[in-house]
Amino acid sequence: MTEKGLEGGGEASGAPPSEIEVWQAAIAMFGGDRAAAEAWLHQEAIGLGWQRPIDVMEQEAQRVLDLIMRIDHGVYT
Repeated sequence: MTEKGLEGGGEASGAPPSEIEVWQAAIAMFGGDRAAAEAWLHQEAIGLGWQRPIDVMEQEAQRVLDLIMRIDHGVYT
């Protein structure tokens, strides 16, 4: 497997996003604060039907990335 293959799927390859990509997006959302990102991932989120992002991303990483994008754009539901 090439290095590119180890980087995760994501939108560029058309593959579903990986949990690593969700972590990266969450950390970026908190300006690089890993502790804040981890705390957020472990809290229930209204935008995920009161499920924790850490639980949802195991099966549906795209849903969590979509929520992060909505939050980044000021849409909190």
